[in-house]
Amino acid sequence: MKRILFILMLICAAASFAGRLEITNDTGSYAFYYVNISLSSSDSWGDDQLGSSETISPGNTRSFRLNNGTYDIKIEDEDGDEYIFWNVDVSGTVDLYVSLSDLGEQDWGSSASVGSSSGGMAPITIENDLGSWTIWYVYGDPSDSPWGDDRLGSDLLDPGESLTFYVPAGHYYDFKCVDEDDDVYTLWEVWVDEDGFYWSVELSDMD
Repeated sequence: MKRILFILMLICAAASFAGRLEITNDTGSYAFYYVNISLSSSDSWGDDQLGSSETISPGNTRSFRLNNGTYDIKIEDEDGDEYIFWNVDVSGTVDLYVSLSDLGEQDWGSSASVGSSSGGMAPITIENDLGSWTIWYVYGDPSDSPWGDDRLGSDLLDPGESLTFYVPAGHYYDFKCVDEDDDVYTLWEVWVDEDGFYWSVELSDMD
């Protein structure tokens, strides 16, 4: 009986931490020394989530398990510069690629950002509807820019699974997925507004 109760407690604990925040340092040169994450309803930032001995080096990703909810996120780099993201909805997996263009404050919960961005943040959801093939790489970048980093990082997107990441709204974007057989699926010049974009990747989308 005790074993059953213990297993049920583990299941409930896992369900309560259904959200995952993936922070990727995309600045190119500056390590992140501090990460503060607090509920948007809180009046304080709380403790640094990295601790005294950990940093996020350029090109690296750090994962944080959270309860589903809306959070404020503050990141400070080695020069003391801050990247603040208000009202980030963490439901499932959220990928936060932090670049130098994010210096200052960004409000993900409104159509008008504060700081360097000219629009709100829009959710991009990519779902693997290929049936039997795993997606190994996902790219989503402005149409006037080269392909950036793989949005999956070290993860894979198995059939039926989906990935959500956020980009500044009010721009044209190109999207590319590559499956385990190196087959490529590409969408070009997709207009993304504050409502975001959803793409169910099917075999018929193959280039």
